[in-house]
Amino acid sequence: MTIRRRLTFSFAIVLVLFGISLAVYSWSARLHDVTMSRLDRTLQRRVLLATIRQEVDNLQKQVALLSQSELAEGTPAVPNPRTQQLFEEKLNDVTRLIADLKKLSEPEEAGAIGELQSNFASLAQSWKAFHEYLGIEPAWAVASAAKADPLSFRLLTEFLPRLQEAENRRVEMAEASFSQVQTLTRKLTSITFIASLLFAAMVAVVLSRSIVRGFSELQRGADLIGGMHLGHRIGINSKDELGQLAHSFNTMTERLELARKQLTEANQELAHRNEEIKQRQAKELEMAATIQRGLMDVRIPDLPFASIRARNVPCTEIGGDFYDVVPLEKGVAVIICDVSGKGISAAIMASMLQGMIRSDLAARLPLPDIVTQANLFFTQRDVAGKYATICIVRLEPEGTLEYVNCGHTPPVLITSSGVQRLDSNNPPVGLLPDLQYASIEAQLQPGERIVLVTDGVTEAATLQDEMFGDDRLELAASADDPFEEVFAQVARFCGEAPQNDDCTVVEVIFRTSAALKSSAASATGTFDAVAKRPALARAKSVT
Repeated sequence: MTIRRRLTFSFAIVLVLFGISLAVYSWSARLHDVTMSRLDRTLQRRVLLATIRQEVDNLQKQVALLSQSELAEGTPAVPNPRTQQLFEEKLNDVTRLIADLKKLSEPEEAGAIGELQSNFASLAQSWKAFHEYLGIEPAWAVASAAKADPLSFRLLTEFLPRLQEAENRRVEMAEASFSQVQTLTRKLTSITFIASLLFAAMVAVVLSRSIVRGFSELQRGADLIGGMHLGHRIGINSKDELGQLAHSFNTMTERLELARKQLTEANQELAHRNEEIKQRQAKELEMAATIQRGLMDVRIPDLPFASIRARNVPCTEIGGDFYDVVPLEKGVAVIICDVSGKGISAAIMASMLQGMIRSDLAARLPLPDIVTQANLFFTQRDVAGKYATICIVRLEPEGTLEYVNCGHTPPVLITSSGVQRLDSNNPPVGLLPDLQYASIEAQLQPGERIVLVTDGVTEAATLQDEMFGDDRLELAASADDPFEEVFAQVARFCGEAPQNDDCTVVEVIFRTSAALKSSAASATGTFDAVAKRPALARAKSVT
């Protein structure tokens, strides 16, 4: 008998055993499902009864406590609609639980469950009347509570315990039935397994002489081929099925060896191209960063009435933070902006914003109009959900301060009387069209200063995700040298945590207007020279 016929015969026997096993499994599974369903329904009913009993007991205690309080105080309590609403919600919950219990109950339990529903409905009606009269008609409230006491006592001591005892008996019966089904299933499974095991042993003995050696050689060859020893060939030269299988393995090995060679060459080529792409991208990114640094190179003018210091510390090569200092015909404007996101897209939007704001300032537009036009420009175009927070501060030689804050971190104003925050409660630019923006004016005294930062300062975090926050910012801004102190405290606070956002700090100190006349000519020259420069976008670090 050939191996094929032997295997066919063995397969037929296996099918018979499989059919028997399947029939036994189907029968036992059906019996198991029926028993499990009965046990599950019984356990659900027991849980529902325990829950109902506990809820009724809680409600009864609540009514008793309120009734005693009503009698003890002598003065009607003020009704609490919220308490009454919560009480009625609990009554409704118990009613729903009883309805669920009725759905799960057996036909013979319908009468008992119906009686439970009727009694609880009467009890709930009395309790509702108690709450309605509570604080309004004390005598009626106490009477309603007294009427409800026998009903609740009967439910808690008679109906529910009786139903729970019956359910406990059903649980015990269901568990016993389930245990019997498990025992029977184990016996039938064991018998089927033993029969299959005996047949498998017989097949192994009969076929071992002819195929064990061949399969051993196939297994050894498969292990070697699986370990990528593709030079190995299975040495079975017989003309039977094992020989054909060995030939197929050897053919497969030859093809795998050829495919591995081709794949190695392709991977080498792919790695080479990936390296070229990385180098090209790195070069383009470096070029873009160089262009951005050049566009955002801010030259801070020497002003007779104020001194300005600014610095930007980016977290990536290209970012969305920028600041700018724009000399005006009368005074100076300081801009600080934070575009959402990072990378090239944020840098493009930052460059456009800087150019628009500088142009509008040169055109002497009011600060609210400047941010309004910027908002319209970006909301009327698809900018992939980008938006920006902006704060523009305009300081005149006499100390007059006007600022507009569009969702930006409120600047810190340090005066002789303490620390204040400047926030005009305007929304960010680029979120919604047709928004109205407003500016606020204030008067600075000589020696007072303003510290402007981006959220990269206040949201700087430690390794434990604790943020620097506004309180630490105000504390640092109150130092003798707030400009350097902010950076120093952020560095100490974050420790070894990496920087996750651009950090920009600008400090404006109002000196005095006494030197304005003596330096008017130089200030005018500075304005003309700077105003003619093209709009820039951002500086990496300027002090």
